[in-house]
Amino acid sequence: MTVKKSYKPIGGVSRAELFVVGDGFSVESVVEGGGIEVELIDDGSSYEELFISTDGLVSVQHTLTLTARRGVADEWLDKRFLELCAAQGVVARVLLSSGESLTVGWSERFGVEQALRLEQMHLQSGSKPTDEPRICLKLKAVDTQSAIV
Repeated sequence: MTVKKSYKPIGGVSRAELFVVGDGFSVESVVEGGGIEVELIDDGSSYEELFISTDGLVSVQHTLTLTARRGVADEWLDKRFLELCAAQGVVARVLLSSGESLTVGWSERFGVEQALRLEQMHLQSGSKPTDEPRICLKLKAVDTQSAIV
């Protein structure tokens, strides 16, 4: 007799708020409602950590991928935001679908020196009339510690 286990895996990102790094920035300014937040598409956003060992030294690559409908992501398209996101970076308050909350782009050792920076932004119109236009924002940082542990 086979026992059917009923469970639902919980993965993905349900919310993310981005705080642009600049002069006078401190981790204390990463408070709910103080950053840029857009409504994310269900099943379209993720957070990943890749641990890399080179010559015995361990680094952690953080990748935050956020996907939203085109109509709600105007703040991501702002020219000044894109410039600052690429040059100075952002710190992100991330709420995983599991309920866990993370601060990404800031670490005890580096502060905001290794903030998340714009890797790419992809605008998609869709290929079918039923596809909704969307924007995918991909941010990356490398430091020496996990944001999860």
